Amino acid sequence: MAHEHPRAVGPDALAVEDILDAMRHIGGYIDVSPADALALYRLAYAHAAARLARDLPVADIMTRDVVTTGPGRTVLEAARAMARAGVSGLPVTDGPAVVGVLSTKDLLGLLGLDAAARPAALLARLLDPDACQAPAVSGRGDTRVAEVMTAPALTVGPDRPRSEAAALMAERQVNRLPVLDAGGRLVGIVSRGDVVRSCRGILGGTGESAGCPA
Repeated sequence: MAHEHPRAVGPDALAVEDILDAMRHIGGYIDVSPADALALYRLAYAHAAARLARDLPVADIMTRDVVTTGPGRTVLEAARAMARAGVSGLPVTDGPAVVGVLSTKDLLGLLGLDAAARPAALLARLLDPDACQAPAVSGRGDTRVAEVMTAPALTVGPDRPRSEAAALMAERQVNRLPVLDAGGRLVGIVSRGDVVRSCRGILGGTGESAGCPA
């Protein structure tokens, strides 16, 4: 899947507002000594990085090649599509409309497993002959996606700021948002991973100073 993440902030990205913001953080008279110039540059750099990360539109960080599934497909088919694409969730489309989202959390719930459990705990339960419900699970693959998907889908527009998408995912406890244009057409998908990578791409580091999620 193609990601188009921004380049790290460099000197050319600094604006007058970044310099002014940095100057406001340096108390007293500013003598343009090497030490003051370095302090001013560092403060302006941090302000520019935070500004660019805050204002970055979803369209700049989303994945454009979206793998989808349909409400009439089986969960086994959807799970195989997730595995092939290396993703943990798929938008569910009915024609051009996005009608829901299917995630690994939904699939684990179908199997009676705790989606919040760590992978090792899930494996331990599956391998435990007293806990594993293999006969009951074996027929679940034919369940239709529409029966277990999360609906309606929580979506975001491509022109919305990255920070808004991050806040929405955190508030609603979801890991991805289908991105719909003004006509309701699916144009991408943005995940928590996309948000974190975009912050690190801007800052060339952890992204913490731009208020990015951990």
